[in-house]
Amino acid sequence: MAVIAKTNHPHIICREGVCSGEPIIDGLRVTVRHVATFYLQGETILEIADALNLTEAQVFHGLSYFFDHRGEISALIAQEEQAHAGFIQD
Repeated sequence: MAVIAKTNHPHIICREGVCSGEPIIDGLRVTVRHVATFYLQGETILEIADALNLTEAQVFHGLSYFFDHRGEISALIAQEEQAHAGFIQD
């Protein structure tokens, strides 16, 4: 049985074996990293919600987690960007 770690942010959990244990929107495979990436690209709350098929509340809680854990999520975003850059260069 997968271990689920609740966070102090509604709608946000970490589930062992799902998205490498990254913080995700509860019940979905949408990571806080995905929400934060859209936000950092200048997307609005509604645009993020539409793009990821989330409610506005889920987006707000994802962003709240991001703001409280900016270093952690920024590191995950940087890892993803590095992986994509390596893939494109190969």
